[in-house]
Amino acid sequence: MADDRYTPTWITIPAGTLMMGSDPRDAARPYRDEQPQQQVVLPEFRISRVPVTNTQYLKFIASTHHAAPGHWAADQPVKGSEQFPVTYVSWHDAQAFCGWAGVRLPTEAEWEKAARSDDARWWPWGNDLPDHSRCHFDGQAHGVAPAAQSVLPVGQFPCGASPYGVLDMAGNIWEWTHSLYQDYPYHADDGREDPLTHGQRVVRGGSYNHDLRHIRCAARDGIAAGARDVYVGFRIALSSQAQGVLNPALLDFDWVTVPTGVFVMGSNAASRSTAVLASELPQHPVHLDEFCIAQTAVTHAEYAKFVWATVHPVPSHWFNGTVPLGLERHPVTHVDWHDAQSFCQWAKVRLPSEAEWEMAARGAATDGDKPRIYPWGNHRPDDTRLNYRRDTKRIRTTPVEHYPRGASPYGLLDMAGNVWEWVSSLYAPYPYSAQDGREDLHSPAPRVLRGGSFASSHARHVRCAMRSLSYPTRRREHIGFRVAQLWS
Repeated sequence: MADDRYTPTWITIPAGTLMMGSDPRDAARPYRDEQPQQQVVLPEFRISRVPVTNTQYLKFIASTHHAAPGHWAADQPVKGSEQFPVTYVSWHDAQAFCGWAGVRLPTEAEWEKAARSDDARWWPWGNDLPDHSRCHFDGQAHGVAPAAQSVLPVGQFPCGASPYGVLDMAGNIWEWTHSLYQDYPYHADDGREDPLTHGQRVVRGGSYNHDLRHIRCAARDGIAAGARDVYVGFRIALSSQAQGVLNPALLDFDWVTVPTGVFVMGSNAASRSTAVLASELPQHPVHLDEFCIAQTAVTHAEYAKFVWATVHPVPSHWFNGTVPLGLERHPVTHVDWHDAQSFCQWAKVRLPSEAEWEMAARGAATDGDKPRIYPWGNHRPDDTRLNYRRDTKRIRTTPVEHYPRGASPYGLLDMAGNVWEWVSSLYAPYPYSAQDGREDLHSPAPRVLRGGSFASSHARHVRCAMRSLSYPTRRREHIGFRVAQLWS
């Protein structure tokens, strides 16, 4: 399964001041090019929580046929390095990626503000000396042979987070910024942000090979814009006023193909009379053409890309307008059916119909076998297969790939528990027919929800055939959605 765990998750950096550079009296001895220290005023902006990964950069390569980094084999990253920061990229390569993705490189002032906030801390986490629980640094000084020195996957050091929750801003890789390498004081309008001017560009953050002085928030260096190196990469930024520019191609859903076939929809009243609801009757065969459906529900990280691209209202539990730390790979919640539809329109996907959802959950009909009760079969639910029956005051959603033992016959995850999922269909009696008006996308009538959630109190709620309903304006902490591909 492709892992897009660290695709761009935006952190909003509020408008305000930055004490940029270093005081020569600092205990962590500064370099001369960090002076004079100055106060800089910056507007609000967004910056990616981690650097751009090989996986993200591969999407750019595949879409544009831009030259791949030289250490890739056959235009593919080395196996196992998918979530490493992309390296061997020049400033011009980074600019090309940004042009394709509808984003930009941060200025060096923005980079420093995201790393240290409005105080003069030495490292992103504060003034405590660096150690290997906070960052990946100082490999050469520790006697690591050059051939063995290497980057690590992004996001490995949550204890090294900046005040805003931005990760990997000390060590691992140097990061290109937009800015020309010029003396201080910094002024954004003095020509140093001109993308057409030749000269060295500023890199920030140090790398796995640098010592504690080089990985300070204020440390800076200049490298020729055409240079490429094993420990130079980049992260991306977006102005707060930017609208409708982020490339939906940055979304990379893990599509599962469900082949053409017949499945048995609904329940047989005689077989499980204590669990079956009248709305699941009668049980009936349904024929569906081949379709593709996402392996997991849409995550907070994926929804954030849509929000920042379109300025759609954020979910109500996103304080300061950003994804709560640690929920990036959890299913997005507090979204109503209309929010899900807006996401689909932007991402050029759609919601699955109720019939598609159930077929993907329980599989096609087979001779002699009864339809499975749960996505994994007929064994009763337990805490190794799904997230349900939780104490909702303490434990809620889980990451979307947390329960591989609960997979459906096609390998779909979380088709039982975690969050209820909106589907396209209106709530209407069985038998199901896509032609009877229940797929009318303009009706204000209640829509179907499927799959149960972490708050479901009984096994009956997480069966494949279970149907719930809500008016399309409902938003709760246990309701999300997954997507299907557009019909051809």
